[in-house]
Amino acid sequence: MTTTSISIAQDPESPGFNEKSFNENGQETPPHTNNTVAEMGMLINGTDDAKDGEGNEINFPESSHSFLFTEPVKSIPFVFSLLIASMTYACLFIALINNVVNKDVPVNVSTCVRAAQYIGILIALLMEEEIPTALFLLKRISKPILHSKFPELCYWKFVGSCILRFSMGYLFLANVVVILVKAEDVLEIFYDVLALQFLQQLDDIAFSVSKIEVLGKTIYLATMTPYFTTGFKRQKTRSGVIIIVLPILLDVSVQDFSDIVSLLLYIAYRNFLLSYIVGKGDEVWEEAYVHYPDDSKRYPGGTTLTLSLVFSNFNGHYKLDKSRTSNGRPIYVEQTKSDRTPFDTENTKFNTSVFPYSQLDPIKPAEFRYCGGRWMLVHDYIRKSKHATDDISDCGPWLLRSQEYLGFDLGGAAGGWQIWEGKIVPTDVSLTCDKCKDDADCNLNGECNNGKCQCRKQDGVMYLGEHCEVQLKDECRTITSQNYDGSRVTWSADSAAAWIGEDGIYQEYSRPMYSYVEGLSPELAPKGDDNVALVYTGSRYVITNLEQAKNNATSAYWEWQTKNFHGFWAQAFSPSYSSLISEPTQSDTPVGVDFFWVGEQDEQYGPFGLLRPAFQFPGEGLFRCDVPRLNYCQFCSNGTIDSSFIVPETDGVNCGDLEEYSKTLSWKTEDDPNYSICLNITQAEEVCCPAEWAAAVNVSGQGESCRNGVKFLDNLQ
Repeated sequence: MTTTSISIAQDPESPGFNEKSFNENGQETPPHTNNTVAEMGMLINGTDDAKDGEGNEINFPESSHSFLFTEPVKSIPFVFSLLIASMTYACLFIALINNVVNKDVPVNVSTCVRAAQYIGILIALLMEEEIPTALFLLKRISKPILHSKFPELCYWKFVGSCILRFSMGYLFLANVVVILVKAEDVLEIFYDVLALQFLQQLDDIAFSVSKIEVLGKTIYLATMTPYFTTGFKRQKTRSGVIIIVLPILLDVSVQDFSDIVSLLLYIAYRNFLLSYIVGKGDEVWEEAYVHYPDDSKRYPGGTTLTLSLVFSNFNGHYKLDKSRTSNGRPIYVEQTKSDRTPFDTENTKFNTSVFPYSQLDPIKPAEFRYCGGRWMLVHDYIRKSKHATDDISDCGPWLLRSQEYLGFDLGGAAGGWQIWEGKIVPTDVSLTCDKCKDDADCNLNGECNNGKCQCRKQDGVMYLGEHCEVQLKDECRTITSQNYDGSRVTWSADSAAAWIGEDGIYQEYSRPMYSYVEGLSPELAPKGDDNVALVYTGSRYVITNLEQAKNNATSAYWEWQTKNFHGFWAQAFSPSYSSLISEPTQSDTPVGVDFFWVGEQDEQYGPFGLLRPAFQFPGEGLFRCDVPRLNYCQFCSNGTIDSSFIVPETDGVNCGDLEEYSKTLSWKTEDDPNYSICLNITQAEEVCCPAEWAAAVNVSGQGESCRNGVKFLDNLQ
């Protein structure tokens, strides 16, 4: 970095000592002054003095970086210069990595911090002198000019030192950008920028300390050479290298200010598209007033319905809106439950001649907005009063709100949430950022790439969800249930529908959706082209009828329905929609979850109506993964066994031995050898536990009479 030259008496013994300076004509020149700063100002402003080439002289900067071309490579000053440059680079790189990795970009900041960010840009550009110094030296000192004064110096080493300054300057600016982008406090900005400036001035400090002989005589003498006192006249022409390189470097420098300003403008209301995964409990508001807009296609304009609102239907992904804010804070918009993309906002057009339903309205997503010092979940259609003009504010009618919180980040509003159930009720809300920092944020079930989890499919398991938290085993892609007569009912996640997702798995709320395959009793089985689906709705699974789902003419309708499925707007818990609903669960699949038949609905029942258990014992569950059950060999399990009795024709094997051996036998399919061995062993029940055997074959006393002369267990000979 360039500093003002200080006149200090030189040691007469130093190499190349000169008491006076002379110009090119051999005339003594007066003591020079360092005009580098003024010259740089002319360069930056794009103006040149009218007296170009007359009188004004420049000098090499008094910096340890200058030792890189004024001193031999195998010298202490040269090595010292490399050490200072390496320390500066290392510190700047460490600072940059630390700020990038360990600090997050805040979602919006206060007005004071934002003002300090822009002021910090000006301060940083004024304090940064390495780039203009490098450009200035390359412009003013060409190879002929350098060799006219110091023919022993290598011009390319001089160019290399300038490139070092240039790169160090941009490393400084990169740190400044990161500091400004991630700053949350005014003093933090100024302190960090000053700290960076100190690192960049290490070369100047090292040179100044060397001039007072603190670091040894060798380095002191290097600072006293004529290289730092001899002036160079300003030249009117430039070398070929500078003619090629300088316009590029100047163009990059001119862009510094605009690029940093543009970056700050971009992140002023952004958190790099930060989104949140929101989870609420199973609370229900039984009298939610839903006011449909005047342009509704499903209901007459202005219709108000009273519906049960299950808050967990609004669980899922909320993404930052890039175009809007609410009271200086970002707005987060609900995304689809199928693939976490925006809901379709266009009016739907279906061929209703082959379908019993009318046209559908586009799904209006809920939003998190900031209003009255709180974060609120609002929906413009859902109100606390049946009158459309009531309960309207800048944020709209709220359904869920945080405690008073001044922060700009929705994720910071943890604890103290309240929900509206006809009255204000405390509740818990889980907020999880959808970004990942490493594979651990993906539950080690995927790879974190550019802040997003790429879920794996390995070892017979597919991982689903924003953080790969949901497991779907291959054996659970098909699940089974039972009719009352014990017959098997099959359901599959590998649907053949035209709108199915990747790998044949369609998701709702990050859980696989299953469709009916076969096995239901005639009174429950879907009729004609209808089908039945098993769908997760945010906290409960439901089994619902899909009318005409197998009809190709309705494929567009059901494709739209599944992509834009929302538990509340589909009224998934009404008897007309669902025949079975589960208990509240966060289970990855419906396997092992208890279900209930949906019955009558009126005021004397709960919000889901009369629920009849579809299980015999709590925890029994309705569904099982489609894997063969493990069977065990049963030998005299309920009878009195004569353990010491020797089974005939077995070379001394007694009944006790057979009982112990049977306990080691298990199988899943009948082609397993253990199944055949077990069948052979159980023949010995006739003599080992005759009472049990007689009861099993309904022949009293038969077992005792066969204790002699009968050959058993050929496989055990």
